[in-house]
Amino acid sequence: MSNFLRNNFLNLFILLVLSLLLCGFQTTFWFQMFGHFPSPLLWLNLVLYLILYRRSEESIFLIYFIALVIKPFTAMPIGILWLTLLVLHTLMLFVKKRVFWPSTRYFLFASLGLSLGYHITYILISRWLDHNPTQINFFHRLLEIIFTTLSATPMYYLLTWVDRWTQKETLPESSGGEL
Repeated sequence: MSNFLRNNFLNLFILLVLSLLLCGFQTTFWFQMFGHFPSPLLWLNLVLYLILYRRSEESIFLIYFIALVIKPFTAMPIGILWLTLLVLHTLMLFVKKRVFWPSTRYFLFASLGLSLGYHITYILISRWLDHNPTQINFFHRLLEIIFTTLSATPMYYLLTWVDRWTQKETLPESSGGEL
């Protein structure tokens, strides 16, 4: 097996294990330390990184696998989770195609937009498709958005380190791929 394939599979494996660890942290360890204070959606920053720094086909493939990995940590139906992530993927590609610069600051602002978009999209899709729709819980969701945004910078550095360590190539262009 070539070194290129080995590094790509290693990168895929690390990202899937990382999504499992991040979900475990946010659903168990966070509540042990901070009680019922809302936890950041750490896996959402991983999804954002995939949208921004991978080809569209690769990012959709990985996002669908990550949804399967995080499914045991949520009560959300898998269909609604997949649909929500697909809508967010499309919206972020639309934004990325118009304005994108690879930096921590962009990732921070994109994390804010994606986490806000995640909650709005999930609420709308849940109201539309679910017979028992999700509750609004405005302050809980607002704190999740804030904490997810604050966790974006360390997640960005962690994920870029993983890509450098596994020698994974990121998108060479400074704008998004075709939508």
